[in-house]
Amino acid sequence: MSTRLLLPLCTGLLLAGCATTRPTRPTAPPAPAAITGVPSCDAYLAGYLAGHRAAAVFPADQLQAHYQSMRDSLLQAARDPQTRPYLDARCRLLSSQLSQSPPGHPPGATAAVPGTH
Repeated sequence: MSTRLLLPLCTGLLLAGCATTRPTRPTAPPAPAAITGVPSCDAYLAGYLAGHRAAAVFPADQLQAHYQSMRDSLLQAARDPQTRPYLDARCRLLSSQLSQSPPGHPPGATAAVPGTH
């Protein structure tokens, strides 16, 4: 090949290589502000992972799958005009159970009274 062709070709390849940037991987996707569109359900989902992690209800490798299942269930209910009117009350109850759980117990559990079974 002639030097006249080789020099512009190499320069073009060099410039093309320098012009591209490597895509960066996000460490974690940002949580959307509204997932279901029902504020009480969005608040429940925001606290779900933290509450279940603290109580160690599920092994760490299974927790995300359980969260996804709960999220999908709430999303489906939010899209259904038959169930959406009841969704606020359901999520308020779930949030209440989550916040009233004794430390180290699964969300929704109540503390046992000594002397009872």
